[in-house]
Amino acid sequence: MQVGLVARCLNTDHVRGMGRYVQELLRQSATDSALHWRLYSDDPAKPLHVPPGFRGEVDVFSFRGDRFQLWEQLGLPLRVRRKPVDLLHCTEGTLPRWQPVPTVVTLHDTLAWQEHDGSAQALRYWDSWQPAALRRCAHIITISESSRRDILARWPELGSKVTVIPHGIADEYLQTSADAPQSVVQQSLGESPYLVYLGGPLARKRFDWAVRVLSSLNMPDLRLVACGFSADARHTAGQGLPVDVREKVHFAPFLADAELRALYQGAAAVLYPTEYEGFGFPAIEAQAAGAPVVFSPVSSLQELVGPLSLTAPLNDLHAWGLAVQQALSLGNSRPQLSAEARQWAQRFSWKRSLEAHLRVYDSVKPGSAAGC
Repeated sequence: MQVGLVARCLNTDHVRGMGRYVQELLRQSATDSALHWRLYSDDPAKPLHVPPGFRGEVDVFSFRGDRFQLWEQLGLPLRVRRKPVDLLHCTEGTLPRWQPVPTVVTLHDTLAWQEHDGSAQALRYWDSWQPAALRRCAHIITISESSRRDILARWPELGSKVTVIPHGIADEYLQTSADAPQSVVQQSLGESPYLVYLGGPLARKRFDWAVRVLSSLNMPDLRLVACGFSADARHTAGQGLPVDVREKVHFAPFLADAELRALYQGAAAVLYPTEYEGFGFPAIEAQAAGAPVVFSPVSSLQELVGPLSLTAPLNDLHAWGLAVQQALSLGNSRPQLSAEARQWAQRFSWKRSLEAHLRVYDSVKPGSAAGC
């Protein structure tokens, strides 16, 4: 089976959440001789990060008309028509209206429909083109039951072709001996206990809330390591910090997977104060690495409550402070909870995710009952 895969999220300097999803589909399928990928992307000037053992070919091409999404809406289907594949998988939440072959889309969430700028162009793209493309496509994959509910609340007619396939986490998180070397930011902290914030500067991720939690704890030695900020964003966020915590907040540079895992392992607790997620990698990864994680049980995070999670209402600062104090007081119970959390996290497997994707592909490819 030959599958076309939109892989713009790998065609970048640093691979992030969506890119990890695509990389793992490629990595987990490396030994499957019956599956051949063709990756499509749009920036020949940047690297495209494929995992070792990648089985397939790469087609990176530019196409004029970024303002009107013409790479996606015209360039991509033209490429597929000229050199056909059995099916096309659009992995990044959008897809072309013109679909020369059976097309699958991963719709991670519905945030784009809530957050676009309301311009005529945005309304045309998000409220006309994309719903039409979703109705036309062969199948829709989403990543949580929460996202499925959001999709069907907006387009109930799509119910029969939406499948939930949760993401996985890297195998290293599930190995008891997978200790990772300390990152530079950990080394700079010395013996100081620290919290970790995940989410960068996006408003809905609520870095400001993590800072308020730190400030409310009145613990002079406690530090906060903030992850997910570009160099410019680190500077801007640092300038905006309250004076009383400015020396206690450390901004991490981009961290490799092993460095992030080590940061989790050494943390007193992880703060994940996001208002909405389609999935929520940090809520699972932190627990699998043995770190208690504090979050509010909103959207998909309701599905990620595990042995090392501590939940608090979204805007209850006192409850967040109590949750962090509870994490700090786990003491001798933390190793046992860590073992339970690692066992719990095994349900989030990239191998099982790939198997579920292949079942969807088989159901829509030409010659199947749905794809004929």
